[in-house]
Amino acid sequence: MKQVLAIAAFAAIVLLVASPAGASSSKGPTLKSLAAQVKSLQKQVTTLKKRTAAAENGVIFTLEYAVCSTAVTADTFQDTFTALAYGTQAPVDDYKACSDFKVVRAHGQSPPNTNILRALLDVFSGSRSFAAFGSK
Repeated sequence: MKQVLAIAAFAAIVLLVASPAGASSSKGPTLKSLAAQVKSLQKQVTTLKKRTAAAENGVIFTLEYAVCSTAVTADTFQDTFTALAYGTQAPVDDYKACSDFKVVRAHGQSPPNTNILRALLDVFSGSRSFAAFGSK
């Protein structure tokens, strides 16, 4: 029994002496490493802000195009029905989305044609491409 007590006392002393030494050997991050991490995170935030702005511009472009496309399609249908003797109908409001794309709506064409739809598709060609609208 004395041997067990002696071994337990020795182990307790070793643990007490070794404990502070082990704690001091594990150092935390230095000021220099924290500064480097902050700088890296700042670059990531800047990149993410740019990507977010680009994504927002893409969403705005898509929504405006959808509104203009819907209005132009409604004009085409209304012109067709006007030609079939259903009478004139009020144009659908595009909330100035078509003017952002420089598409001039032609409501009331007789006979109806698809030129306005072609103008809407021309948004994706040449200088009127999506990249030109990315700077909004």
